[in-house]
Amino acid sequence: MEQTYWLLAVDDEPDILRTNRKYLEARGYKVDTAICAMDGLELLRQRSYDCILLDVLLPDLNGFALCQAVRNITSAPILFLSCMDDEEDKIRGLMAGGDDYITKPYSLKELAARVYAQVRRSVMQGFIIDHHQQSLTAGNHVIPLSQKEFDLFLYLLGNPGRILTPDELYREVWRTGKPDTTNSVAVHIARLRRKLDEVGHLVGSIETVRGEGYEFQPRSEARTRL
Repeated sequence: MEQTYWLLAVDDEPDILRTNRKYLEARGYKVDTAICAMDGLELLRQRSYDCILLDVLLPDLNGFALCQAVRNITSAPILFLSCMDDEEDKIRGLMAGGDDYITKPYSLKELAARVYAQVRRSVMQGFIIDHHQQSLTAGNHVIPLSQKEFDLFLYLLGNPGRILTPDELYREVWRTGKPDTTNSVAVHIARLRRKLDEVGHLVGSIETVRGEGYEFQPRSEARTRL
């Protein structure tokens, strides 16, 4: 690999974590691990990852709920690794925001191939989110964002194609009950749009749905799921 890609693996079975980590690191990846959902979320707040591997049966939060929480933090591809092999479980994982689903037991070669496919797709999307610097890099553009703009962008990115009302955005991003919902959201949406103007072809656009709210429309390649 020409550059280092960071992976996060969340699984409550230490032996599986050790085996996967050793195999993937031997192929050039950097891998952080967590044995529960809360530890995984804490790591996500500290570092940007290129792909996230999630077990479903975790001790504190099931993987589907964790996936939804992760989607409010990052758009990085999510790969489920689970012993739950019913079709409904796979569909539930994908509907929760996952990008791929492998059932246990799986071969390490298949795991590496699936991870590579997801990382490659993510890189080809053309933009990188830096959680530490609160910035978006797209093409040759580095776009610094304020804390609220960054949080707002992550929430929009985690809910593509869904109409989000000002009330929902205010509740989930501002996390306060102050009454100036509509104005605060509109002002920050306008600022974020201006910053995204130059890179809309790489990232996507924020559309206003009259009388309802806002909808984030990613560029067409970013909508594709395996």
